[in-house]
Amino acid sequence: MVIHSKKKSSNYSVIVGILIILVVIALSAATLYSLMTKESLNSETLCPTTGPKGHYVILIDNTSPFPYTQKASLSQGLKNIVRNELPEGYLLSVFLLGEDVTKNDKPLFERCSPGQWGNKSQLTSNKKFVERDFYEKFSKPLDEVVKKISLEEHSKKSPVFEMLQLVGINGFEHSDVIGEKKLIIYSDMLANTQEFSMYKEHIPSYENFSKVPYAQRALAPGLKDVSVSLNFISDQQQSGKSQKTRLISFWEKYFDASGASIESVQFLEGL
Repeated sequence: MVIHSKKKSSNYSVIVGILIILVVIALSAATLYSLMTKESLNSETLCPTTGPKGHYVILIDNTSPFPYTQKASLSQGLKNIVRNELPEGYLLSVFLLGEDVTKNDKPLFERCSPGQWGNKSQLTSNKKFVERDFYEKFSKPLDEVVKKISLEEHSKKSPVFEMLQLVGINGFEHSDVIGEKKLIIYSDMLANTQEFSMYKEHIPSYENFSKVPYAQRALAPGLKDVSVSLNFISDQQQSGKSQKTRLISFWEKYFDASGASIESVQFLEGL
């Protein structure tokens, strides 16, 4: 009976040993597979070497002052986009809407999100390096760029249409990303140039605007298949409910005519 008990114990040890070996082999295989399929990143752009997986463009209006609390709302909105909305591997471009489009025709910031620790495989990633790449190479440089925007300018012109065209040309079309495309705008969306102005009278209907020759030249075909998020800063000229409704309607039809679509609309909190 004693001999039989020893045999059973020996068999059990062998089975346990085999199971441990199988687990080690499986883990090693999984780790090896993860390492072999892990995407490498461009050291400068932080984008996958195979190209960005999607493209977010942020357009910030600097032609009229942001109220103090709306600056805070803008800052919080940008942090939320970077930390909670922008997927790993997506390209982020930041453009400025200023009085002179020739000085703002290129993005102030353009890099891909390298991803955050919570979204990484812990088998093949190092938390210290992941957080360093995200905060030191992506999030912090973006914050520094945005902080340099005064948001206190009183410009004579607000070339909204021209800037939307440049965002299409030097943003989405230039990067030629195959994937989701999203445009996030922080502006009062009141166009004001020599050829067309929303400052002089009530917001026109898009139907009336579309009849003038300037309207066709103002379209932005580079925004085709782009989803748009409009974040309005306050302005006395569009503070009334009817004016807000007309302004939203105008831009909905403009983006639709350009091949884009409005995904969301909000008016920034605060005074």
